Amino acid sequence: MKFDNGIEKKYRRSIEDALTAIAAKGNDDHHEVTQLILDSKMLVQVKPVSEVNASGVTGVISPWRTRGKLDEPMELMEAMSEVYICIAAETIDTGGQRGCEGTFVHEGRHAYDFAQVIVSLSQADINPLSVYDPPLYELERLAHRTSGEYMLCVNRDEYINEGLDLGILGRETTGQCFVSDDGINLRLKNNYGLSPDGNQGKLASEIVGLR
Repeated sequence: MKFDNGIEKKYRRSIEDALTAIAAKGNDDHHEVTQLILDSKMLVQVKPVSEVNASGVTGVISPWRTRGKLDEPMELMEAMSEVYICIAAETIDTGGQRGCEGTFVHEGRHAYDFAQVIVSLSQADINPLSVYDPPLYELERLAHRTSGEYMLCVNRDEYINEGLDLGILGRETTGQCFVSDDGINLRLKNNYGLSPDGNQGKLASEIVGLR
């Protein structure tokens, strides 16, 4: 990955520590995505929450430039270099390491999916029936699931309690916690107005400006 210009050392260190923790504590999927981020030239930005309007956001650095590259087949590593993750400075300042980890788990999944979309579109002439272009509902469902899975992997009270509060996790009568698909769907409906059988939102290619 590469950092944008002018990012303070404390934010760089926090992000690097978060990615190290995710790779160490997470499951195979977390490790794969984190390694792709580290090995690629994906851009990492830190901006005030007033500009980000969220704890973090993911997109394509230059949709115009990326569209111009879709005539030739691209590999996943190259496609990751077309993507950025921007984390709000306040996420690190107030949320600490847990906030930074959580944001990069969630946004890292978005980055991976957007890179897959880019690869798929670049290979559409070869595999027109295999274009990967999920709607916003599916993007958010996957990102929320991977967040819940990471919380279970870490298995510390502050992570588990956050997952329960958000509805991403549920708890069995035995006390065992699990990733709650029903809870995630309820959260997506209430927070995004999305549902599997109703409004699924724009396609990923539209969200990042590739169509």
